[in-house]
Amino acid sequence: MPDIKQGEIYMVEIPKSHTVGTEQWKRRPYIIMSRLAVNRAGDNVIGILLSSATHKACQHRILLPAVEIIKTVGSTFNFVNSVALTDQARVLDYQRLELPCIGTLSRNAVLSVQLGLAFLFDIR
Repeated sequence: MPDIKQGEIYMVEIPKSHTVGTEQWKRRPYIIMSRLAVNRAGDNVIGILLSSATHKACQHRILLPAVEIIKTVGSTFNFVNSVALTDQARVLDYQRLELPCIGTLSRNAVLSVQLGLAFLFDIR
């Protein structure tokens, strides 16, 4: 398994049968937010759902302009202005990640998502 780095974006398929209530499902992009050292230590990563529904942006759901997402060479995914749904964080086994990654957040965008997570969890 290649190194899975913080800020990388992978497509992930979550079957409807693996969700309850308002948990997100289908094939969607997830931003990896767990740090590299943690990712190397186990078989799981922490992913944050990326949504194109920009009206969902708020204090903890972070608006990410398309210019802050660097598309991976060869990726056919069309990035648009998006929202990192920090309240839809999910533990993802490596096997769920569709390789290769389709893009990477800019450093500023990663910091913005980290701030959204800090707000969500009341980390000061």
